[in-house]
Amino acid sequence: MYHIKLEKFEGPLDLLHQLIESKKLEITEISLAEVSDQFLGYLKNSKRLALEDLADFLNVAGRLCLIKSRALLPFLQLTEAEEKDVQNLKEQLVEYQKYKELAGLLGRLDRKADRIYARAYLAALEPIFYFPKKLTGESLAGSLENLIHTLTLPQRIPQAHMVSKISLAQKLEEIQNKIKEKTELNFFQITDPKNSEEKMVAFMAVLELLKRSQISAEQKINFEDIKLKWLIQEC
Repeated sequence: MYHIKLEKFEGPLDLLHQLIESKKLEITEISLAEVSDQFLGYLKNSKRLALEDLADFLNVAGRLCLIKSRALLPFLQLTEAEEKDVQNLKEQLVEYQKYKELAGLLGRLDRKADRIYARAYLAALEPIFYFPKKLTGESLAGSLENLIHTLTLPQRIPQAHMVSKISLAQKLEEIQNKIKEKTELNFFQITDPKNSEEKMVAFMAVLELLKRSQISAEQKINFEDIKLKWLIQEC
C-alpha cells in the first residue's frame, strides 16, 4: 500500500495531484476514487493545516466522498449539483496538472536561458521543408499500403441493455411519504427483498432520514427487521 509522507502542500489540488502521480494514473473518476482514502488519511493526520486552508481541503474531500460512493455503488444516481461538483474537481485537477507541467518547463528554460531566441529573430526565419533524399513515388505508395494493412476492420459492438438507476433522492421521498402516511412501518415493507440494489439505496435513505431526525429506528435483534417510526408532528 502506498503511504504518502506528511509534508506541507500548496493546497488540496497539489496533494491530490501528487497522489495520482505517485501511482502513475490518468485523471479519471476511477483514479480519484482510488486515492480518496490516502487524501482523507492525510487530512485526518495532519495537524499543521491552517484554518483558512482547512475549508479548501474539506471541500475537495467532500467531492472525493461522492466519487468513492459512486465507485462502490455504481447504480447510485447523483443529483445534478453533485455531478457538477465531481466534474469540476476533475477539470480543476487537469488544469492544475497543466500548470505544474508549465511551471516545470519554465524552470528548465530559465536554466537554459542562453539557448532562448528572441521573438523578432524567430519571426524573421522562413519555414523550409526538405524532402528526404531517398523519397520516391514508389516508396510513398509502399508506405501508404503498409499503413492501410495496419488498420483494423470495424468490430461489431455488442448490444447494450439499459438498466434503470435507482435515485437516492427519489427513494428517500418515497420512503418518507410511506412512513409519514402509516406513522410506523418495518424496513422490509418498503423494499423489494429480491432487489439488493434497492435495499442498499433504501438503507441509505433511512440513514438520511435518521440524520434529519424525521424518523426513529428500532431493531431488537441483529439482522432482524427494523421498525421505523415518523417523529415530526404536523401543525
